[in-house]
Amino acid sequence: MLIKTLGPWPAVLLLVTGCSAAPRPVNPVDSMFGGDPATPAGESDPATPDARGFSAVAELVDERLAARVHWFQGTEEDAAVAASVGALLAGELTADAAVQIALLNHRGLQAEYEVLGVAQADLVQAGLLENPVFAAGARFPDRPPSAANLELGVAQSFLDLLVRPARRELAARELEETQLRVGAAVLDLAADVRAAFYTLQGSRQAAAALAVVDGAAESAAELASRQHAAGNLNDLDLAGYDALREEARLDLAGAEAAAAEGRERLSRLLGLWDDEGWTIAAALPELPAAEPDLAHLEQSALARRLDLAAARVEVDKLARALEITVRWRWIALAEIGVDRERDTDGQTVTGPTLAVQLPVFDRGQGRVARHEAFLRRGRQRLAQRALEIRSEVRAARRRLLASRQLAERYRDVLIPLRQRIVAEAQRHYNFMLIGVYQVLEARRDEAAAYRDYLDAVRDYWLARAELERAVGAALTAPPAAIVPEAAVPEETHHDHHH
Repeated sequence: MLIKTLGPWPAVLLLVTGCSAAPRPVNPVDSMFGGDPATPAGESDPATPDARGFSAVAELVDERLAARVHWFQGTEEDAAVAASVGALLAGELTADAAVQIALLNHRGLQAEYEVLGVAQADLVQAGLLENPVFAAGARFPDRPPSAANLELGVAQSFLDLLVRPARRELAARELEETQLRVGAAVLDLAADVRAAFYTLQGSRQAAAALAVVDGAAESAAELASRQHAAGNLNDLDLAGYDALREEARLDLAGAEAAAAEGRERLSRLLGLWDDEGWTIAAALPELPAAEPDLAHLEQSALARRLDLAAARVEVDKLARALEITVRWRWIALAEIGVDRERDTDGQTVTGPTLAVQLPVFDRGQGRVARHEAFLRRGRQRLAQRALEIRSEVRAARRRLLASRQLAERYRDVLIPLRQRIVAEAQRHYNFMLIGVYQVLEARRDEAAAYRDYLDAVRDYWLARAELERAVGAALTAPPAAIVPEAAVPEETHHDHHH
């Protein structure tokens, strides 16, 4: 992958830190909302991203993608990370480079990271005791002794003190669940970026192949027009060649529109303000030598899917919440405090107070039943999610193998046949055995077959991206060999002397 090629991420940061030639890409949205959102206005939060649980998310992503994520918080590291995004955009993007840019530059991810701040704040709040309650009262007699009766009291929830460790434990598990769900969102974005990247590559190569088809159709139509003018071609054949030319033009226009739309979608996923100023590798990667084993993929998915891990944590949290509810079901209110009262005759009395709610009517039956239902629902959802994940892996792998088989069939059987037909047509034409129309048609069919092959290769890499999403981690990195641009059939030009 790109990160492995460039070495550890600190090396990337050292490469671009201090390099004024690669600033962070200017984004008009920053000035639109009053500055770079990476540097919040007003009072800054003293808590660091690590303190908010972001380091755990970074580790989860690095283990599964070998890629770096960053939470812009107005720190010194922000400038280096922003410069690295600019450096990656300055070169020709690969799929891995596109994923890395999106993980660092996508505003939606930055918004997801703020959920970690909310969960961390909830954890801090769970560790705090409730504030004591101060109460005061004054009563005035209507006859002597005429001194006012004053009563002061301070009470603290005793139950809050007892359940504080359990409450903090639940909040810690909530933070862990949030970390896993944020990590899952990062992996989903990576899969979306790969799919958009391969779609754009396929659309561009398909447009190149259709340009050859269009050229062949144009040549045939021009020759037909000249022969029709000379009286050597009837109106029916001329109309047929004109129709083929128009169909080729429409197909090319559709492919070019699809490529433009694909570029816009990838630009959106990269978090860029527009789709200008960056390029991608022109050709789709070649098919890898082998595919991973299905049993290994299923086991890996059950062990590494972050959404499944989050569902497990949720079930543990619900089980713990039920345990706490059952343990304290008899006590809904327990307060201790101190009360001081001055009577109308001036006498003052001081002493402790205790308030306990008696479980006469409400014995916590509803709360227990509620948490039991939540726990059963959580367990069923966990079992269903595991079942769905295994099914997703199997279905994604079947699509991958089917796409691979189709692409290999095009590459190894159909395209060589079409190339042989073109060579034979050229040889027959040189011996005056066939006309130029047959040569042009053979060239057009060869280009169309190559276009279908490109579609099959694109579908393979799309299926691979979906398989990585289903497994919850990147598979082996794509090989260095790629489908060469030179493999696109070139238009054949002939001098016509009929």
